[in-house]
Amino acid sequence: MKAQRVALRFRLGPDSTGHGLLVKAGELSPRALKQKWHDSLASFSGSPSVKPHLSLHEVEIITTKDRIDTIRISQDLAQHIDDVLPLLRTASERTDGAW
Repeated sequence: MKAQRVALRFRLGPDSTGHGLLVKAGELSPRALKQKWHDSLASFSGSPSVKPHLSLHEVEIITTKDRIDTIRISQDLAQHIDDVLPLLRTASERTDGAW
């Protein structure tokens, strides 16, 4: 039986300074992201890939069971490719109930 892949999508937006980005919304709450994916994000060593099917400022984490297979980003985030993984890791530190 093949393991089922699940795509978790997150939306990035400007931070309070207007010069950087942060995770503004997601299919998981910050608390669920922390509980389920914090360790996987911390140990993920891959680099995000740019995919044209994603909407503006969208990030997609592709998972299989308890591991992250890949991280995909929208074309508009290509210039921020090195910032995406640290942003997701920071988001996984939050304990809020909602974005």
